[in-house]
Amino acid sequence: MKYNSVMNKKIFGIVFPFFFILTTAVWSIGQLIWVAYSVHAFYLYFILTGFKEFKSKELKFSLLIIASFGFWAMVTAFWSPYPWESFKRSSIFIVASWGLIIAGFCWIKNFSKNELGFLIPLNILLLIVSVFSLITKIPQDYWAGTGLGLKSFLWHQNALGSLIIFTIPGIFFLPFKDRRIRIIVTAILFLLNVYILILTHSRTSLVIFLLSVFLFTLLTKRFKVLGIIILLFACVTTFYFINEDFHSILKNYLFKTEVSLLDRKKPVLLATYEAAGHGGWKGLGFEVSDTIVISNPQISKSYYYYGVRLMREKGVSIFALVEETGWIGLTLFLLFVGYLFYLSILTYLNTMDWTSALMICVLLGMCLHAQFEGWWLTVTSVQFPLFMGMAGVAIGKFRISSEKK
Repeated sequence: MKYNSVMNKKIFGIVFPFFFILTTAVWSIGQLIWVAYSVHAFYLYFILTGFKEFKSKELKFSLLIIASFGFWAMVTAFWSPYPWESFKRSSIFIVASWGLIIAGFCWIKNFSKNELGFLIPLNILLLIVSVFSLITKIPQDYWAGTGLGLKSFLWHQNALGSLIIFTIPGIFFLPFKDRRIRIIVTAILFLLNVYILILTHSRTSLVIFLLSVFLFTLLTKRFKVLGIIILLFACVTTFYFINEDFHSILKNYLFKTEVSLLDRKKPVLLATYEAAGHGGWKGLGFEVSDTIVISNPQISKSYYYYGVRLMREKGVSIFALVEETGWIGLTLFLLFVGYLFYLSILTYLNTMDWTSALMICVLLGMCLHAQFEGWWLTVTSVQFPLFMGMAGVAIGKFRISSEKK
């Protein structure tokens, strides 16, 4: 019996990190899209594996909240213009959310000393393919995007940027026993991650990363590091205004091909904002895009067909929630997010350690990023599984800190 338990733990320890590599590969490489159907089997495996953990009241309450949102999203199928799609996708949302939250909870229960270690394989893989692309210039469009930036084998530079900042916390949990080796390898990986992040030209990801670093130094009271960061920022700002060459380089980086910041984002943001006004208290239907705003020629550029559905790129997740599920759906989803922060802040106050501070920074960074890229409701995005998995880790971390208290 003990042998089976150890084996199950080892199998789970391999499957959970592999899952994130698989989903990234599936949504990045068109030829692997058929593998997407296997993802649902992973969700069921995670639920069955962690079924015994349902005794945790924090886990049960979290699952209840996210299921309540999922069931409300399912109800929107009654007035959705695509009822079957809304029903089907809300069902998948519930199963995916439960599977990933439970998996994250199980991970930290089994690997408490390596709590974000499941991010390491994906992060290293991203670094390897990015360096490979820089050296070989493969694939042909490895350096692409509207403003030009490194995307490697991913479909967009912003996707690579988001995956870098979402997985970089894992490198602080490298399984090296020798402290000096661990510090050296962590420093090398950290600098390489920052270098790749800068090359993506993903401004949202870079700003989120800088804000997270700033908050982390505050929460951990590393005031010397904070002082160095502020000094560097002051130097860069000063150099920006006094040196014309540096001013031109930084301006091109920040504005890309835009006249002003967010020029290209405006059609997406305007459409999401206007559509939210049409969502009302009950929403238009889960995974549905408001077609009324298509009359605006500028906004219509953000529409595309996904099968038979006319869909639109959505920028702000909160507005997308109102558009699809109304104020009821927004309230339920924000209740789930708020509960995560409540548990994470309590964990930080109980432990006052750097890992608890890191968890707050990671969750906040993900939530802020979702307001620019609109992936909170998109189960098929690469960011959604990482967010829900991290949510499970945050819940499990609170449970462990409560037991130790």
